[in-house]
Amino acid sequence: MKTTYLLFIVTLSIMTMGNIQAQPNSSYYFNKSVNYSYEIAIEKVKAALKEQEFGIITEIDMHETLAEKLEGVSIQPYKILGACNPKFAYQTMQIEENIGLFLPCKVLIKKVDDNTTEVVMVNPSAMMQMLGNKELLSVADEVTERFKKALETI
Repeated sequence: MKTTYLLFIVTLSIMTMGNIQAQPNSSYYFNKSVNYSYEIAIEKVKAALKEQEFGIITEIDMHETLAEKLEGVSIQPYKILGACNPKFAYQTMQIEENIGLFLPCKVLIKKVDDNTTEVVMVNPSAMMQMLGNKELLSVADEVTERFKKALETI
C-alpha cells in the first residue's frame, strides 16, 4: 500500500511539472494552454523547439486541408508540426530500423479562441515503451525532457 501511494505521488509530481500537463488517461502527450494568438503561438513553438535543437521538417494545416477536401467542413485553426533532431533520429534508427513510423515527433497547435492557443506535444518516452525495446528508452527520455523544456518556455 505504501509503495503504491509513493508511486502515485511521484507520478503525479512528474505529470504536473510547472503548468505542463501529462493527461492521466492520455499519457502519450503533454499540453499547455497559452495566452497568445494562434499565429504568435506557432512562432513561439518553433523558436522553443529550435532552442532544443529540433527543426520542423513537416507542417500540416488541418484547417485548410479539411476545408479543401471535405465540402462544408470547417474547424478552428489546427496545425501539425513534425519536429526532428537528426542526432536523435539517427540514434533511434540504429536501434530500430522501422522507427521511422514514429518520426518525426508530432506537435499540435490548436486555436481555442482569439487569445488562447493550446500546444500539444507527443511524449516520446510513453510512445517508445510500447515497442518493448529498452535501448530506445534512453533516447526517448532525452527527447521527452527537451520537449518538456520547450513547452515550459512557450
